[in-house]
Amino acid sequence: MLRDRRAGPVAPSTGVAGPSRTWLVPLLSTLFVPVYASGFVVGKIATAHMAVPTVLLWRFLVALVVVLVAVVATRPALPRGRAWGHLVVTALLLQVGQFAFCYTGLAAGVPAGVTSLVLGMAPLLVGLLTPLVLSTRLGAAPVIGLIIGACGVYIVLSDRLGGDLGTTIVLPVLGALSMAAGTLYQKRFNDDTPVATSVAVQMGTSLVVTAAAMPFLGAAWLPSDATGWWTSLWLGVVNSAGAFVLMFVLLRWRSTVHVSSLLNLVPAVTALAAVPILGEPLTLHAVAGLVVALLGMYIGLGLVGRRRGPVGPPAVTPPARTDRTGGRAGPA
Repeated sequence: MLRDRRAGPVAPSTGVAGPSRTWLVPLLSTLFVPVYASGFVVGKIATAHMAVPTVLLWRFLVALVVVLVAVVATRPALPRGRAWGHLVVTALLLQVGQFAFCYTGLAAGVPAGVTSLVLGMAPLLVGLLTPLVLSTRLGAAPVIGLIIGACGVYIVLSDRLGGDLGTTIVLPVLGALSMAAGTLYQKRFNDDTPVATSVAVQMGTSLVVTAAAMPFLGAAWLPSDATGWWTSLWLGVVNSAGAFVLMFVLLRWRSTVHVSSLLNLVPAVTALAAVPILGEPLTLHAVAGLVVALLGMYIGLGLVGRRRGPVGPPAVTPPARTDRTGGRAGPA
């Protein structure tokens, strides 16, 4: 869950001039939402042209290559001892589990907009479970937000459950649970691991696990057509690496509250983009449920009633703490 809990003196400037940020931050914020949301739309296209294991294999492979370039350039510290094992567990939950369930649901017919909406509830679930895992205090906002958000999801799904969706809706729900579990595990055990190192190990682990399972799943190793290739490149470069870079730049220049507000827009943008691109319907029933769900997310993330701080140089999140953003290192 993305919450702004920073306190203390303002960190040194990142070296970007103040006037430049006046237009650069809005530009990056505008880019971040569709880039993040594209993972659901492009993922739907990808699963229609190749098997889910093939999608996973190439997503992880392409993303690993991109992240390794960043590792070579930044030379972050390597994990030590048990940290390697914790990163492996995180990868199985946050990467393999989340995306395997998410893409299987998309392949089974769950709309991209619905998948995005269900996955969007994961940060609130993290907030609800955090006191049990990390022994931190829980306010009323996450509970209220989760209840309202769940009502919104139910409104969206109520006219489709038992119909064309049936039990397939369980798949994105399992993806959201896997994402929440991976987020909590990462915050509990991998909090001090540099971001680039954490993502590289997670992507490498996910690639090895997927490749090892391929012979038993009967899936093709290579995409069979041009659509399969470009969607694989998009998911690996734009949706994984691109959204990752945009997120952490915004976290460094603004705050977690700013990024949380942007993430709340993802389900709506996904649902709107899915209408012309995928031909998914957007009924008044779905719009009403989407509005309720977004309201729940907004309340649950503590954005209601929060005043803007004074204009000036924004606080900078120390690199070692960026993993506390809820495990969004591998966007959907």
